[in-house]
Amino acid sequence: MQGQIQVQQGPEITEQQISSAIQWGELWRGAWVIFAKHMLKFRSNSMEIGGTLGWPLLWIAIFGVGMQRVVNVDMLGGAGNDYLAFITPGIIALTALSGAVNSGMTLLEEKIKGIIREYFVAPIPRMSILLASTGSGLVKTLIQSFVILIVAILLGTRLTGGVLGLLAALLFLLLYVMAFVGFSNGVASYSRSIGGYHMLLFVLNLPLLFLSNALYPLEAMPTWMRFLAYLNPTTYLVDGLRHAFFQTGSLPIALSLVVLTLFAIVCNWFGLRSFRAILEVK
Repeated sequence: MQGQIQVQQGPEITEQQISSAIQWGELWRGAWVIFAKHMLKFRSNSMEIGGTLGWPLLWIAIFGVGMQRVVNVDMLGGAGNDYLAFITPGIIALTALSGAVNSGMTLLEEKIKGIIREYFVAPIPRMSILLASTGSGLVKTLIQSFVILIVAILLGTRLTGGVLGLLAALLFLLLYVMAFVGFSNGVASYSRSIGGYHMLLFVLNLPLLFLSNALYPLEAMPTWMRFLAYLNPTTYLVDGLRHAFFQTGSLPIALSLVVLTLFAIVCNWFGLRSFRAILEVK
């Protein structure tokens, strides 16, 4: 009929879409509750904070400052013109690795103490547990890395990358931390004891630091050591941070970004697969 007002109706919302929205809401709600619990424990546990920050702070305050008069700054690629600035990205990488290891430790403790069983009977999706563990590990590690950066600045390190450099550094650090949080969660899912977990990751800790460009430039390494450094994801984080902080670096910044992205994808796939193995057992 002419003049009749036609009302256009939008697409109908199906029951499946409503159910999916509810499931996503429950997933994030459950993850937030567990995340808040982890952060409250972290804030009240001075030993965890001090233990994670103690070793990197000793490295940057004693080793970095002490070696400045010994190391030839001309071999450092112009990263801040001193050795303290050169090793700052490496110490941040060490802090990130230590924080990621502690993230997996939280999941392992909850598994050993039976807390995960309590999560399983709670009215939340079980993947909320892994999501919360990953999120709390990311936040705690980023806070600790920020503290190390502040200490380095107070000791005389001058950043030349500006705001964009800080954002780029955050991206590189986020990818690296996501990778090792996923890896540590995967190891924690398979581990049955705290001692075995620490033994495995301790074996990886020092080689990841020393077989990288964290303490010395790639150009100064022997051929066999440089080859291993190229296989080490820590090398690409450290070089990316040097690009971001000091606008220097020996590797293309795009290469570092690609390697860390692929590394984060693989490690989080491993963590997700390992956690699903726990669900199958339960």
